[in-house]
Amino acid sequence: MIDESQLPYLTAHQQEVLRRFSWFDADLEELRLAMVGVFEFDLQRGHRAARTSFRMPEPAIAITRAHIENALDRKREGKITERDLVDWATLLLLNDAYVLDPGDEALIAEWLNDISLHLDGNAI
Repeated sequence: MIDESQLPYLTAHQQEVLRRFSWFDADLEELRLAMVGVFEFDLQRGHRAARTSFRMPEPAIAITRAHIENALDRKREGKITERDLVDWATLLLLNDAYVLDPGDEALIAEWLNDISLHLDGNAI
């Protein structure tokens, strides 16, 4: 078991990139570069995994219905691909810096899981 007190805090830059990623204002590579050493992930089809090595930020980044609506609008407008949407939902679920809005937690969890696991038929 990891002693969280030994883990580093996220920098202001890392937290900003995470916030921007949640709105599709930062892409996967920008996220990967900003999080080197504290959040590593593999999004290969059939093998999705992440390793978190940072203290949870206080407050965490809340994911709301507005995030889902923004993502679905971007997909519908052709600004992102289905793969982008699947990867986005997967990373929101795998990264401990994100929390689901307590008022809509069940609904948001269901939407993110559906997008992550079922939207892309080749994702699993």
